[in-house]
Parts: sequence; structure tokens; C-alpha cells
Amino acid sequence: MNLNTGDKVIKNTILLLAMIISFSGCVNKEMLKEQITQAIKDNPQIVLNAMRENSLDMLEIVENGIDAREKIKREAQFEAEINNPYKPSLNPVRGALGSVAAPVTIVEYTDFLCPYCRKGADVVRKLVAEHPEKYRLIFRNLPMHDDSRQLAAVFEALALIDMKKAFEFHDLAFEKQKDLYNDKKGIVLGQILDQVDVDYKKLQEKLNSAEVQNYLKDDEKEAREFGLDATPTFIINGVSVRGYMPADKFEHLVDLILEKSVAANTDDGEICEDCLNQQ
Repeated sequence: MNLNTGDKVIKNTILLLAMIISFSGCVNKEMLKEQITQAIKDNPQIVLNAMRENSLDMLEIVENGIDAREKIKREAQFEAEINNPYKPSLNPVRGALGSVAAPVTIVEYTDFLCPYCRKGADVVRKLVAEHPEKYRLIFRNLPMHDDSRQLAAVFEALALIDMKKAFEFHDLAFEKQKDLYNDKKGIVLGQILDQVDVDYKKLQEKLNSAEVQNYLKDDEKEAREFGLDATPTFIINGVSVRGYMPADKFEHLVDLILEKSVAANTDDGEICEDCLNQQ
């Protein structure tokens, strides 16, 4: 949209006043600022027209502002969690991999039908497989749909029977995730269970047990208490990491959490800032 003659005059006047401000003394600057402010208040259309003419630039400014605000928010939350980490329940009979004595505990809240959960699961599984002495992985369910809740129940039932088979199911379910999306008749699920070689009678007994249902409810309750509402989310030594990220970035973040956590838990010794006057 082109500026009309009146708008151009006002715009040029404002620009002239702005130039004068930069070469004026303090008193004049304040007076001219007031004049510019008043001119904009009296003619708000000039600002709207300028924004329309530069809409892409304005959008970029807004997006950069939002990104900056989100970054500040994430950094503040990160520091808060370093100093006051989450404390998820660590039930020893639940699904877990790696050493109990590992310095890094990752609690993974996931959904078997979430594409980003599949990618995130691949990252953390490889980390535990390659560095079992460093990482301990604890599996938690945060299903967003009924179908993924059914898969979560199968995993928990298998974990009560055989932990190794439970994680074989875990890997295959993510591997065949696209096929499971439309598996209304349970054909793909049956193929996965056959491949894992489960005892269907035992599986059905565990699926019908209150224990499995309580595990699912406990996971969802814990996630709500922590304010987790999206998958995947990882709690690394009490610090939340939301969303998938590549392995190198994930490992870098783990190292940063370890470094920050050590610093936060190290008390300063006694120091003397004015030693001569204190003797």
C-alpha cells in the first residue's frame, strides 16, 4: 500500500524531528520526543501503513523477539531445575536399562505412536548400549491416544514377565510405528508379539492385572505433576529436556547438566575478602 500525500508529509516530519533529536541538547531532545509521540498518537495510520509496507521485516522482528523470549525462559527454567531438580520415582521393578550406579539417569516419557519419540528412543537406546556404565535409562509412558495406551500396557505387561522381551517389543514397536498407526485389527501387533516369542496366556494375565494399569496411571500422574504435556520428554538427573534432538546435541546437554549440577552442589569454602582488617 502506497502512502498518500498527507501521510508522506507526516512521515517526513517525524523523520526530520528524529534527525534533529540526535543533534540537540538534553532539554530539546525530551521536547522533540514528546512532539514525535504526539504526532504518532494523532496520526496512528502512518505507523500502520509503514508496518504494512514492511510486513516481512516486521514479522522477522516479531519472530526474533519471540525466539529471544523463549530462550530466556528456557535458560531460566534450566537454572531453576539445576538448583531444584525433579525427583521422579525410581521403582526398581519398572522398565530400565544400564547400570544402577551410572552417573546419568535418564527418565524417558514417551508415546509409542509419536514420530519424535521413535527418533528420541533411538538416541537414548544407543547411548545406553554404547556407554552402559555412564547411562541408566528408565522408561515411562505418556500416551496421547488410546492406541498408544494399549501399546504402553503391552510393554508394562511384558516387563513384568521378562524385561529383555519388553525392550525387544519396545524396539520393534518403534521400528514398525507407521504400520501400527492403522493396525485396527491388531495384525501388526500380533506379528511383533510373535517375533518377541511371548507367552500369550501370561501376557493376558498381566494385561488384566491392576499392577499394569496402576503403572500407567502413576506415569501420567507424575508427568502432570512435573508439568509435562508433550512427548518425548526426558528428565536427565532431574533436569527436563523437551523434544527430540540429535545424539551429539543430547550428549552435549548431558555433559552441561553434569557440569552445572556439580557446581550447584559444591559449597564455597570460607574466604577472606579483607584479611588485614580482620586480624
